[in-house]
Amino acid sequence: MIKAVLLDLDNTLLTNPDAAFASAYLRLADEYFLARWRIAGMSRILLEVSRALAGPRNGYRTNTELAMDIISSAVQKPLDEITATFEDFYQTVYPRLKDVTQPIGDVALRIIETLRERQMALVIATNPLYPPEAVRQRLLWAGLPADFQHYTLVTHAGNMHFAKPDPSYYIEALARVGVEPDETIMVGDSLQNDIQPARQAGLHTVHVQNRDDLEQFYRDFVLPPDRFAHISTHPPTLSMIVPELRGTMGALFGVMADAHADYWLQHPYPDEWSPMQILCHLFESERQVQRPRLERILAEENPFLISPPPPTGAREPLPCDVDGWQVAHRFVCEREKTIAWVVSRKPEDWKRPARHSIFGHTTLLEMAHFTAQHDRLHINQLCQTLGRCR
Repeated sequence: MIKAVLLDLDNTLLTNPDAAFASAYLRLADEYFLARWRIAGMSRILLEVSRALAGPRNGYRTNTELAMDIISSAVQKPLDEITATFEDFYQTVYPRLKDVTQPIGDVALRIIETLRERQMALVIATNPLYPPEAVRQRLLWAGLPADFQHYTLVTHAGNMHFAKPDPSYYIEALARVGVEPDETIMVGDSLQNDIQPARQAGLHTVHVQNRDDLEQFYRDFVLPPDRFAHISTHPPTLSMIVPELRGTMGALFGVMADAHADYWLQHPYPDEWSPMQILCHLFESERQVQRPRLERILAEENPFLISPPPPTGAREPLPCDVDGWQVAHRFVCEREKTIAWVVSRKPEDWKRPARHSIFGHTTLLEMAHFTAQHDRLHINQLCQTLGRCR
């Protein structure tokens, strides 16, 4: 059953010719920063940022943090000055790009409002290369609500740790929303950025190239009240595993953003885990349960796997640290070991069988996929505990 819809923005909900918009954007950036800082060629730096954001990532730095590092190294300016200057650029200069775009029509708004009425999780899944202000303005140009609270999630450079076309971007987004890949539909215009990587991550996809296609999506999928209930699930594939294992790390750090030190050991209710217990469980499970279980399936013939007993209350497990950020980074180190082990496997290894005390007959592939599901379960638990479920 479909529980969430991800909607691309540019050339899906808003007509925005890629080449013309990029050319105008880079020209305005060159003009603005030459006048402001006497620095020529800001466009080259911004293109370098775009390439870095689309490249391999570790998941614990936001797109904004990586972009600011590259820009500060290139322009030799203090970070607070760079931040303030870019805020001014997006508030005073970026709006001039509206003339390059055109609203696609009221079908975009009809889709959004109908999905909201159906209580569907709704994500504006625009490529998170830009800050929130740039996304807000493009929503306005599309004739759509620009208040991010209108949506379950709006992806932008400040809240995401991956970017298109990395499939990990889609896993990060749906983990923030609290749904599984096969419970999600991605709607977009770009085969390279939207459709192919979303499929690789295990999402259902709808390819739209113009207003007529978007109208057809509205008629065929959005209007019928039970259409999403009849979309079948599909089994995990090998292409999903590494994006899942990486993307959930980005979601974890997104949920933890702005968490204060005094949050870590607090219990929202007497019988619930503290944020620290959740983080410690993820770290220790990766090291003691998740990866060893995969290694055992490869090493033994059809092993019998016993699931660890569930915790009995807020007193278990005991916190492993007092600093949640330290534990999260230790979890990343363990997860990178798991990913290195996964990518070194041969194709035939993934068919190796095992027996599980709960799931019955299974395979190495299914158990690797279960590791990612385990991540999402506890990330959702953490976001509810911290009150950051979006």
